[in-house]
Order: sequence, then structure tokens, then C-alpha cells
Amino acid sequence: MEALLSSLLAAHPVLAPVLFIVLRAVPVVIAPLPGVAFDFVGVAAFGWKLGLVLALLGGHLGATIAFFIARYFRESAVKHFVPLQKLHEFEGKYSERQKFWTLVAVRFITSPFFDYVSYAAGLTKMSYTAFIASTFLGVLPFSFVIYYFGEMIFNNGLLYAAFFFIGIGILSVLFSKLLLKKVL
Repeated sequence: MEALLSSLLAAHPVLAPVLFIVLRAVPVVIAPLPGVAFDFVGVAAFGWKLGLVLALLGGHLGATIAFFIARYFRESAVKHFVPLQKLHEFEGKYSERQKFWTLVAVRFITSPFFDYVSYAAGLTKMSYTAFIASTFLGVLPFSFVIYYFGEMIFNNGLLYAAFFFIGIGILSVLFSKLLLKKVL
């Protein structure tokens, strides 16, 4: 898949950034598809800085689509992804501020489940503005580590791969403990 994506972007250099944004949104909307393959292509094709910006735009585009699918189609579309009873309990139990910071923490802790969280958030009363802001705050640290160290891995080899995984582990543990302690 990575080779196909890379060749598609290389074949259309002017459209490559827009294509990447749209393609990066696809695995967020189609829940079982992994987005990490797209991130590796993004690092290789655009470098860590531009790749990070484009990936964030694509991820947020996909999150927005998932959020509004859930808002429009409600439980019938989301029941396959989200335990609805727990979501309804969560909705009634926490304030809007607590929901915001919980979503930031959940986004950070559950980055591989990014798409499912977007669908669940669409069923809450959370505003779109709070949703997209919490998504950005929760995803930025993890995405930064993927793109920054991803480029180092491509350029410098396996030693940086160790730093990459250590960085992800440290960020996940520290950030999730701080946020969950603050929220709960």
C-alpha cells in the first residue's frame, strides 16, 4: 500500500499535498484501515514539517466527516463502533469542560482508535469547535513524534527508531496520566 501511495503522489507532484490530505482522511472515516502507513508515506514524500501539517489536516478532515456522520445518522451508524450505553452514561456524568479534556486524553491515549472516538464524539452534545480543538490538542504530540522521529529514521537508521518508540512510550504515559488525573 505504501508503494502505491508513494507512486501516486510522485506521479502528481502539484496535486500531491491535496491528494495526501484526502487520502489521509480515508482511514479515519473507514474505521478498520490503519493510518500509520499513510504517515510513513507522508514523512517520505514531504518531510516531517510539511508532512505533519498535511497529515493533521487530513486527519482532522476525516475526524470531521466521522463526527458529522454520527451527528446525522446517530446511533444506527455508530452502534457498530461504540458501546452506546457507556457513551450515554459519560454524556450525562461530565461537564462540557471535563468532556473536552477527556477527549484530549482519549485522543492521546487511543491514537490507533482515532476514528472510533470521532464517531463517539459525534453522538455527544459537544460542540464541533470543542471537538476539533480537543482533537488537535490530543493528536498533535503523538503526530509530532511520528513525523519528527520518522524522518530521522528514514535519514539516519535504526538508532533513531529506538528513540522514536521510547518517545512515544514516554509521551503516552506522562501525558495520559496528567490529563486523566486532571479530568477525573
